[in-house]
Amino acid sequence: MATFSVIIPVYNGAATISRAIDSVLAQSYPALEIIVVDDASTDNTIELLQNNYGEKIQLIQKLTNQGSSATRNKGMDASTGSYIAFLDADDAWHKDKLMLLDTVLTAQPAITLFYHTFTQENIMNKQLPENITVYKLPFVKLLPGNFITTSCIVIKNNPAFRFDDDMRYMEDFEFCLRIGYKYKLYFVDIPLTRIFRPFTSPGGISANKWKMRKGEMRAYSRLVRLNPLFAVLLPFLLLGSMGKHILKTFRN
Repeated sequence: MATFSVIIPVYNGAATISRAIDSVLAQSYPALEIIVVDDASTDNTIELLQNNYGEKIQLIQKLTNQGSSATRNKGMDASTGSYIAFLDADDAWHKDKLMLLDTVLTAQPAITLFYHTFTQENIMNKQLPENITVYKLPFVKLLPGNFITTSCIVIKNNPAFRFDDDMRYMEDFEFCLRIGYKYKLYFVDIPLTRIFRPFTSPGGISANKWKMRKGEMRAYSRLVRLNPLFAVLLPFLLLGSMGKHILKTFRN
């Protein structure tokens, strides 16, 4: 049986954090622990968590705001499950997500990095298919751009697997590229996470489109650390990233 440590980073998330935590507490296959890491919130997030959840969660409070990478890493350092599952404070999970993950990962223990699809539709009580197909994602399909949101990622608990603290934008893309290159990525095409905030909504990190694009290019630039041969492909990836930014700018 797999055991899951759920890591929820939060910054000024009083309006949404309860929905995220409640979706974990409602799981048909219980999480081993729910670790909520507060990134020096200035609203009433801490008070809400202490009053409403108490010992149901492990609350870690950071004194300075360092961004989502360092915040997730703090939670990962405290985790004790055999797998780590991430959930952002403004997202929510299908009630049978962890049950499905246990089924897949127990049957295929060699899987290190796993993900599933997401949706903005209400899936919270939708019945999952009986037959589950696990796919292996060719690494080349990840190169054109990030389509894996952090709330859909599950990874083996290993101190070697951490987010890059220097990445404030597109840190999930860099994470998947770096670990997926060596350990491969597997997935199910079943939406198990509901995303409530549009990717480019005002106030969200993704709303900073140019910073996101620069984060993507930084992630590409680090591919040469994985294999020097990526230096041949790097100019095309950077040009493609810039081209996407220009195209989206003109469309808007």
